[in-house]
Amino acid sequence: MKSNLMKLNLVVASMSILGLISGPVLANHTKHKAPTKQAEATRDYKDYKDMGPKVCTITPTALTMVEMSQNVGRSLPNPCNPGWYDRIRVSGGVNFDFGKFGNRNSNIMGENYQTFSLNDVYVNVAGTVNDWTTAFASLSFNTASTARNPSLYGTFGAAEYSAAYSNNINGAAGNNFQVEQAFATIANFDVTPVYVQGGKFFQDFSRYEIHPITRSLTQSMSETLASALKVGFVADGFNGGAYVFNSPIGKLGSSASSNATNYGLSLGYDMNNEQFGWDVGAGYLYNLMGVNDIAYRVNNFTNGGYNSHVGGVALYGDLNSGPFMVALRYTQAVQRFNVNDLTKNGRADLTPASAILGNGVAAVTPLATATGAKPWTAGIQVGYGFDSWSHSQNVYLGYQASREAAGLNLPKGRWLAGYGVDIVKDTLLAIEWDHDQMFNASNGGSGNVNNLVSLRAAVKFG
Repeated sequence: MKSNLMKLNLVVASMSILGLISGPVLANHTKHKAPTKQAEATRDYKDYKDMGPKVCTITPTALTMVEMSQNVGRSLPNPCNPGWYDRIRVSGGVNFDFGKFGNRNSNIMGENYQTFSLNDVYVNVAGTVNDWTTAFASLSFNTASTARNPSLYGTFGAAEYSAAYSNNINGAAGNNFQVEQAFATIANFDVTPVYVQGGKFFQDFSRYEIHPITRSLTQSMSETLASALKVGFVADGFNGGAYVFNSPIGKLGSSASSNATNYGLSLGYDMNNEQFGWDVGAGYLYNLMGVNDIAYRVNNFTNGGYNSHVGGVALYGDLNSGPFMVALRYTQAVQRFNVNDLTKNGRADLTPASAILGNGVAAVTPLATATGAKPWTAGIQVGYGFDSWSHSQNVYLGYQASREAAGLNLPKGRWLAGYGVDIVKDTLLAIEWDHDQMFNASNGGSGNVNNLVSLRAAVKFG
């Protein structure tokens, strides 16, 4: 009997600690015998006649089922938690990309070449645990371009829409359903400006939109999705933080079971105002191998890891005044890559056999005159939002540039223009045109000019 009482108390106590049962657990105060029919718990709410606290019951059968399913100590729905809907919020949406007219074999990182694709379907769930703790999870499904056989495009591999989403560092997997983000935050800004965050989330290295029609050049050099621990602050517009995580690839010669520990720092200022708002910020990343797209490219080149770490910086600034907005982005490596990780001029810096045979050759050999790349990317985008015929609309125009980035499968320059309209509430139709100028042959590119027109239909709820 004592053993059964201990197990019963453990299950009920676990539910109580996790907020599933409110009020004292009567079973915990029964020292001499276990409840014969049910575990009881009081809940501090009253009925419409103010008849006093009600008693919530959880049957021993239900508790036994929890034990049998190995869920003791986990948060589980139960009848003693009728107020869950006050603490859980759900939202989501669907991005359907279609059309894709123009050059669909340009092999540019960040472009989606699928004629029809979901980019993406997502459900966001946020929960308030208590005054200090919140939780967030994003479930996602995506069928944008992935590189299932990188070797078909030579040493630097085939480009894909996002190595961060597919976690496709080795180029062997496709997109699938996954928990894209899941993290908990401990913060109470009425008490302290400091917060702690842990879980899987996008790191504060530059700023970008998740799952745009086409990812920008700076986003390809900045997007870092990883399981991390972060300590940060938000106070009077100022914000910043320090975070630590493992890079998706490890250093060559190190243990195969552990990837290199990485860290980053960020500092910024936000003034949020619909009529006149602005923000500026900077980020530092100890090792750019933490950026998913960069890790993907380097791993294809070395076929197994990296030789030397390279730090990176990212700068951003935004300004909005009424219907107008301007966004500036800049990301750069602060040292040159090891020539055996990423060459300055991509495949133009490789011996002919290495450049042609591709990923998986016995040895990828840079030319004796080759140097490592020190890539940078930059972009400016302006937009204008307006209402016409009772529909919210926006137009935007931008220019992006890069240097020493052929090995990252990025173009030398890009002009882009787009238009979007809310045809009904929370239902968007959009079109975007990307005009890409590739690096010339001596700098590792094709020298071609490519155009891609993409259409998107998007809905959201919550």
